[in-house]
Amino acid sequence: MVPTEVQVWLDGVVGWLRFWLLPRFGRALLIAFAAWLVARWMEGRWHAWLRPLIIAARDREPAEMLWRRVRLVTLPTTVTRILVSGVALWLIAEMFGVPRLAVLWAAATVTLSVLWAGRHLLADLAAGYSSLIDDTLMRGDYIELPFAEGVVERVTWLSVFLRLDDGSFVIVPHRVVRGTAVKIRRQRSTPNIATTAGG
Repeated sequence: MVPTEVQVWLDGVVGWLRFWLLPRFGRALLIAFAAWLVARWMEGRWHAWLRPLIIAARDREPAEMLWRRVRLVTLPTTVTRILVSGVALWLIAEMFGVPRLAVLWAAATVTLSVLWAGRHLLADLAAGYSSLIDDTLMRGDYIELPFAEGVVERVTWLSVFLRLDDGSFVIVPHRVVRGTAVKIRRQRSTPNIATTAGG
């Protein structure tokens, strides 16, 4: 026989799970699913909106075209997912009784801290993305900067890897490239034409 105090406690726990936690947990799952659907829909929208930029790119090798297309779409879709997830977490936190003001202050503090700590990285990221939109640089281009000149070996989210004539490398942040005059000599890629001699 279960003691009365234990029975009362078990009834309270079961009631709390049944009438408070499980309904809120179910609604939280619905909010998370709706946020996932919105993020997926926005990803499709970004593909459609950025399609003219992808098509308008200059002649590239297939690997370079795929790299550029992925890069063009990745940043806006990632930002969209972060924003949609933030709104969903806010709604879920309110549903579980977290005060709205506490959520707002926490979000503002985290956002400002990240923006301040990563301001140079964000500047490089923005400059790199605008360079990607303008289709400014690609691997193999020969560029001349006020402090160095060489062949673009690699372009990342944050910087350009420049191979100098003596074989050494210079890593140039995108904000430096976008903030100065750059002379670019493009290497034109010509398709390989196989010729066979008839006998």
